[in-house]
Amino acid sequence: MASKRFIALVTLLVIVIFAFSVVLSACNNEGEQSIVETLVVYNWEDYIDESEETSRIDAFVEYYKAVTGRDINVVYSTFDTNETMMTKVLNNDANSVDLICPSEYAIQKLMANGRLANISDLVNEYKDVVPFQNLANGTMSNTEATFVNAINREFSSVSTGDGTGNMTDYMVPYMMGTIGILYNVKYVTAEDLASGWGMLWNASGSELLENKILVKDSVRDTYAAAVMYMREYGLLPAGYEDMPIADLINCTDDAMLDAAKNVLTAQREHISGYEVDFGKDDMLNEIVYVDLAWSGDALWAIEESYNEDEVYLNPRTGEYDNYMLDYYVPVDEDGNATGNIWFDGWVIPQNAPNKLAALMFIDFMNMPENAIYNSIYIGYTSAVSREKMMYTYVGTGGMFDLVDGEYVYSEGGAYTINEDVYSALVDSEYALSPEDNDGEYDFSFFEDDRRYPTETSQLGVMRDFGDRQKNAVTMWENAKTGADVPWALIWCSVAILGGGLIFVTFYFVKNTLKRKPRKIKTEE
Repeated sequence: MASKRFIALVTLLVIVIFAFSVVLSACNNEGEQSIVETLVVYNWEDYIDESEETSRIDAFVEYYKAVTGRDINVVYSTFDTNETMMTKVLNNDANSVDLICPSEYAIQKLMANGRLANISDLVNEYKDVVPFQNLANGTMSNTEATFVNAINREFSSVSTGDGTGNMTDYMVPYMMGTIGILYNVKYVTAEDLASGWGMLWNASGSELLENKILVKDSVRDTYAAAVMYMREYGLLPAGYEDMPIADLINCTDDAMLDAAKNVLTAQREHISGYEVDFGKDDMLNEIVYVDLAWSGDALWAIEESYNEDEVYLNPRTGEYDNYMLDYYVPVDEDGNATGNIWFDGWVIPQNAPNKLAALMFIDFMNMPENAIYNSIYIGYTSAVSREKMMYTYVGTGGMFDLVDGEYVYSEGGAYTINEDVYSALVDSEYALSPEDNDGEYDFSFFEDDRRYPTETSQLGVMRDFGDRQKNAVTMWENAKTGADVPWALIWCSVAILGGGLIFVTFYFVKNTLKRKPRKIKTEE
């Protein structure tokens, strides 16, 4: 009996010690951040460096810990079109999202519906909490001047639901570019190129290009191309011939939509189909030879088309090189590029749960060193000024040198960085360092002028269609399926339906007759 009591006492003592150790552990961890924060980011597909070696998301997690002392988990999800994203946001299906990266006209619509927080106000609210680097000097402090001018020109006074505001207070530019024509130099001739936007309609009559053309399955982009085509070939409705391009690509009057439907319906006879993301792959695989493309996709595809064993004559430059693909934006009679200049920017929803982390993410991604990684990995052009990304590594501290107590770019102080931010960057596992690329980074990526269009009045920025969006979408759907009524299909359907009705009627009559009682003859 005594041994049983001893065993029970020892068991009880072990339980008490274990419970006491748990309580001590909890007390010792009191004050430490045991709860991991969450940042929910909603972005385009393939639009950030997610590589194992240089992931900017992993780098931000490390950076956030170094600056704040807190852990954070980044939940990263994607969308394929602005319309998909806006539907979720406007239907309140994205209330947990902290950060979104829409295009300019989508930002305008979200502002008009009162869904976006004022980033400039948030920076002022949190500037004493964390050491902002770029945002401390304004939302546009790192942005390429061409796009700052375009944004201010088009969106300086935008509806915010209960007033007006400058879009620059509500978003920070992330990526930018143009829309133009990606083509295969093996099949496209100088005559084809001279047809301008008409190449998307095979205006030169090339047998090689017929049904080898892709266009975007996007009303905004393909409508802009149609407007440029009509402008080039004198197909604009009467009275619209002298309208500036910036207004033309945003005009949704009935006359313009009807004219666009006609040319887009006619285009169906010459193209292979419509795409959103597979066009560049079909171009590389030579399934098609021409594609209406965003400049970022186009330049990525061009790099992928490099073949050291082949030399091609480029009809645009008249020179030989190893690239099978090339990209250009058609020009007018004065040599000015015509069409659309676009940008995507970071915005914070009004009801975002973690606005501080969202601000830090924006600030981090717009640091030149991170812009370099993102641009080269995805192939798109960062909105960060290329002058700030074009420097040479010197010294031992990475991309910055200590000059008069401040960490600055090695080329002379055009950009300074907070000491705390500097420490978090250079100590990071994902830091950009002199050891990368044998001590000299290849900046030829940023020297390609096809990535940086010159600002002209002939490049327009897309604006929200507003109440006319449904009209534009209806036009687009009708153009894709054909403007004419498919009478052959209708008559075929009527014939099938008629045959079915005859069969049902016959079956019904037959069964009715079977059920009808027969008269029995009686002998007289």
